[in-house]
Amino acid sequence: MHKQRLFIVVAGAIGVLSAFLPWARVSMFGFSTSASGIDGGDGWLSLALFGAAIGLALTNGDKKLVLEGTMKKAVAGIGAGVTAFMLIELLRIGSFASFGVYFSILAGAAVMAIPFVIKGDGSMQMPTKDSIKDELK
Repeated sequence: MHKQRLFIVVAGAIGVLSAFLPWARVSMFGFSTSASGIDGGDGWLSLALFGAAIGLALTNGDKKLVLEGTMKKAVAGIGAGVTAFMLIELLRIGSFASFGVYFSILAGAAVMAIPFVIKGDGSMQMPTKDSIKDELK
């Protein structure tokens, strides 16, 4: 499997696991309780989005090659979507947010960036605005 696809799968798996981690924690009068992402409906959406990114990385075309064209856009779009969704969740939860939300944000940002950072030869290169525009054409 190409390094780009492997990293997308790993970042997606971290995102899937983060749906089961605590997203909110409340402590009052010496008692503490937490709720994971899947305790509410929102965690299922992030779980589905990360699962879709993993599915695209594992099932599309030759696994020894990088994602190209539409699939690169789709994976990056899923990453951007889940990152935006989780940032909204962070704002909604506020000061009660727990580490599962932060792991989801980081995993979503990684899924979004990996298709542009890892090149065809397996090397990592920080993309520029112009290189991303060229790759999205």
